[in-house]
Amino acid sequence: MDKVVELRKDEELAEAGEQETPTARPPSPPKRVRGRIGGGRAKLALLIVALALATLTIWPWLSHRWTHVAINDSRIAANLVTVGSEVSGRVSSIEVIAGDKVKKGDLLASIDSENATLELAALDAQIDGVSAQQAQLRAQQDMVRTQVTAKLAAGEAQLTAAEANHRASEAGLVNARSRFERVNRLASSKVTSEQVLEEAQAALSTATEQEKSAAAAIATARANLDVAKAEEAQIVVLERQIAVLESQKEALAAQRGQKEVDLRKREIRAQFDGVIDSTFIEAGEYVGPGTRLLIYHDPDVIWVDANVKETDFGRVKLGAPAAITVDAYPQLKVDGKVARIGEAATSQFALLPSPNPSGNFTKITQRLPIRIEIDQRDGLLRPGMMVEVSIDVVD
Repeated sequence: MDKVVELRKDEELAEAGEQETPTARPPSPPKRVRGRIGGGRAKLALLIVALALATLTIWPWLSHRWTHVAINDSRIAANLVTVGSEVSGRVSSIEVIAGDKVKKGDLLASIDSENATLELAALDAQIDGVSAQQAQLRAQQDMVRTQVTAKLAAGEAQLTAAEANHRASEAGLVNARSRFERVNRLASSKVTSEQVLEEAQAALSTATEQEKSAAAAIATARANLDVAKAEEAQIVVLERQIAVLESQKEALAAQRGQKEVDLRKREIRAQFDGVIDSTFIEAGEYVGPGTRLLIYHDPDVIWVDANVKETDFGRVKLGAPAAITVDAYPQLKVDGKVARIGEAATSQFALLPSPNPSGNFTKITQRLPIRIEIDQRDGLLRPGMMVEVSIDVVD
């Protein structure tokens, strides 16, 4: 009961204090409301300004991210041509060092050519020997042709004469036979003497032998003509011998051409205007076919090789403009355009492919290669330099 009484007294005293407080210290609510309202407006204004500044600061970055694909691990590339030896021999001179600029046709290095020169001279001597043999056979062929022509003419003349003599002997034989027949009839009738008959018979025998001799002369003339024609075949034989020598000459000429090529290959010359990147040999070293001598490239033909994430690959189009920043020259800005888009991810060309035989799979974002055309800038852009690429992907 005592506690209840005390609590009631405390409550009465508290109510009495609350009623006395306004008279003791009067409040000023209007001033507090104005201060709170003014502070809230200031904070709101500061918040708006901060949001505006943040928007102005972040918006270009966000806009660039939406409209461009950025690649920060790209490199400048070029056709680095490795020059190798195609022949064996000792290097007699090396005419360039790394950094030298060369023009098309300039001598880069030379390999000893003494043996090749001697072999070429030996082949020339063999070719000259074959040519001399051909000339000898042609002279012999001309001589045989002349002799055969003369023999053929003589044989034909002899044959003509023999045939004419045979015709004359035939006419004499006919005449002698006719006279003998008349004399024989007269002798049978006892009109002429026996001596006249014998003379007519002798004349007939002589005419017969003359006709036979003339016929034999014709056969002899024809045989001589056949011999002359047979000798004419020697011309064909000599012609074939000349053809065989001609084939040997062509084979030697082919060998000589190979030696000329070998001799030319002993002088290594630049195939285009370029700059020497590195040399691998010194004068006096022995090299064989395939030995690397030096590397050079055309500084005006360069590009940028970049690897795009597959998540961004679909946004990149051929001909899209690109902005390149060179790490070596931060102030230098280079413009380019996408010239080539790869057909396979770079992982497909790895020396050690991952077939994943265990079956554990971790998805990794792949990259696909692209090539960006750029122009040289006073020789500052060199193969291997790192660059950062920003490709405009807005159509």
